[in-house]
Amino acid sequence: MGALERLGLLASVLALGPQIACGSSSPPSTGGGGMGGGGGGGAAGSGGMGGVDAGCAPEPNLDLGPPTCNMLTNSAPSVPFTADPGSPPAFGGGAIEDGLYFATTVVGTGTTTPTGRRLTLAITGGGTQLFWNGDILDGTAQNIEETFAANTHASSSGSTLSLTTTCASVSPSPLPASMGYTATAGTLILGVTTSSTNTAVTTYTRQGCVPSPPSPDAL
Repeated sequence: MGALERLGLLASVLALGPQIACGSSSPPSTGGGGMGGGGGGGAAGSGGMGGVDAGCAPEPNLDLGPPTCNMLTNSAPSVPFTADPGSPPAFGGGAIEDGLYFATTVVGTGTTTPTGRRLTLAITGGGTQLFWNGDILDGTAQNIEETFAANTHASSSGSTLSLTTTCASVSPSPLPASMGYTATAGTLILGVTTSSTNTAVTTYTRQGCVPSPPSPDAL
């Protein structure tokens, strides 16, 4: 499976023990609670590459290192693939808000391989640290094709978001080295382009602040 089909950003049927689950016959549940819950609100911040919400508690350290990678629990809904007969979109860049996000749509142009999403994405450090936890699904979002967790450092230039993967629960990392992106208040759109006509675009919608991880006793 290439980087296009294995993307996320952003989320995953794994709590603290990532594993690959191929061709599952049971539809993924929408999950609930835990680290990937909606979290608190908080006012949208700005400045630099991204913004830290003034109304949020200090951002937690989500990095656990390999093989678990991060402390996210995936509570995102299952999202099916939608084919777009039009041209690939143009990306606009922008300031990325810190917070907890769920993948809410996935659209592909051209002959992009149909893959759904169930992905949770946490963004911290003023838009410079991105943590994924979740599932890549089949096009109808009924079966799991791959489950993964991954941590990245991000930097932006224009409408391109460059990613350096620091931990991935599967090898090779399912995340590409760069993606097109558009960031607006409460939304992050990420796109992977593999040809002049083929682009897979995942929209992540902000759910609130990044929640604190569970206590060591809860682990």
